[in-house]
Amino acid sequence: MINKIQSLWVRINRFENAVPDTARRGRLLNIILSGMVALGILALVAVLVILYANSSWEKPGNTLLLLTLGLFILGSLGLLVVNQFSVRYASFLFLAMLSITFTFSDAPSEIANGRSSFVFFIPIAISSLLLTPASSFFFAIVGGLIMIVLAYIGNVVPNVATISGGFMLALVSWLSSRSLEQALQELREINSNLDKIVTERTHALAQSLARERIEAGRNQAILSSIADGVVVFNADNAVLLVNPALSHLIETPLQDLAGIKLNEFVQAGELAPASRGMILELIENPDKFEASVRIEWGKKTLSVSIARVQDTLTNENIGTVAVFRDVTYEAELEKMKSTFVGVVSHELRTPLNAIIGYTEMLKESIYGSLNEKQTSVAERIIVNTQRLLAMVGDLLDEAQMKAGKLFIKKQVFKTSSLLENMHATMDKITTDKGLYLTDEFDPNMPETIIGDPQRLQQIIVNLVNNSAKFTSKGGIHVGISRSDTSHWNLEVIDTGSGIPEKEIPYIFETFRQVENTTTRQHGGSGLGLSIVKHLVELLNGKITVKSDLNIGSTFTITLPFITEKDI
Repeated sequence: MINKIQSLWVRINRFENAVPDTARRGRLLNIILSGMVALGILALVAVLVILYANSSWEKPGNTLLLLTLGLFILGSLGLLVVNQFSVRYASFLFLAMLSITFTFSDAPSEIANGRSSFVFFIPIAISSLLLTPASSFFFAIVGGLIMIVLAYIGNVVPNVATISGGFMLALVSWLSSRSLEQALQELREINSNLDKIVTERTHALAQSLARERIEAGRNQAILSSIADGVVVFNADNAVLLVNPALSHLIETPLQDLAGIKLNEFVQAGELAPASRGMILELIENPDKFEASVRIEWGKKTLSVSIARVQDTLTNENIGTVAVFRDVTYEAELEKMKSTFVGVVSHELRTPLNAIIGYTEMLKESIYGSLNEKQTSVAERIIVNTQRLLAMVGDLLDEAQMKAGKLFIKKQVFKTSSLLENMHATMDKITTDKGLYLTDEFDPNMPETIIGDPQRLQQIIVNLVNNSAKFTSKGGIHVGISRSDTSHWNLEVIDTGSGIPEKEIPYIFETFRQVENTTTRQHGGSGLGLSIVKHLVELLNGKITVKSDLNIGSTFTITLPFITEKDI
């Protein structure tokens, strides 16, 4: 079943015969609409459960609420279907639907004078990603006109500052989206031209080596003129020829490369262990790879293309030629894309915090008393917005990690504060689920230690929150202990459903969740454990997992003590 769903998702996101930018926008819209469908289904199920529990089917407004949720889900599904035929029309209908929904989301006067007008910023920001960059100005105009009309209806003065802010956001969105599209287009052109050049030169070199073996001088001249790094191995995987470009690329003298074996070649520079194994496999089995692969060599990102050299008379393999191209610039562009995602995630925090703030004001009866059902709805809005805010925070952390902009701060702090702050954050969540949350502090632990209390707190909360999701009875125990003179342990033990042994190696991957019906219902972004692993590695620690199905799991983190001289 899961494989069928995955296959359907891949097929939906294929967008065959579409230009790259259209396909990218279509996939982005699919993600947004799928999230809306999932959110709508969760809301519908929640409403049905509440109505069933309270036996309040006959109360006024319940039928309209269920009908609204049903239409919301059907509308999102309909847009998913339309998106397969026309990304542009689907995107426009989606943004129009948002604008119409926001128009009726509050009283006309409240939208016009600025209390709820920020919601029109959402179509402005999203339109530049789903449509053309200039479309952000269109939705800024639409939002401004709507606020003016609503001001007239509500007999209030339009909020000129908010309308102006919408146009400023449109300008920023236009500049960002246009820069991104230009960078992507340049990258495609560069990759297309360079791949063509590399392919032509690789095959030309392979044919020249087989046909003109005795003309070593001529081959050397050709190699020296090529800007890409080239190395030729014989049938025994020893270096026959190498050009100056490769010597410069891997920062190794030519004389040190001449005649060395393949194993010595991969040891010649600052090659990452994973990249070292990949090059060995590339040279020994070039037919296994249909395209070039990327490796990390020191601070550079290199693209490697491999071709066999065959004897034209006997058709026998007599060697291998490898072409190394510096694609560090392209890799940095990709990192810029991750940075852009981080910026967008950061900007989403402000409207989400505003939603939480206004909803809490409604709940506290600042704008008038609410009945029990309205209070319940306000609480659900707060809970779901906080979940969305947490997901945005996780996306921001993940983007910062990929961009290499997440740093560890070292300071002295009280060790027991980690457990105190953990209880302050997680007690209500565990209590609401009927779970216990206990802790144990080793008396051998120092009263104060040096580290990053914010990131350590994030690790504990993520682990406890993850355990709470998958624990239906029993509870969670958190322990801090000293393992030896130079290390200390942080342990989170739960009585949850456990993790299948075959899934444990993958639970720390980005967006990865255990695939079974019990765990998928808990939702989440799949980033919590990935972020934990990244943070533990930044703290020079390690994390291990032990788990038994239907018994529980134990996450153990071992971290080194940091001394004052390390600050």
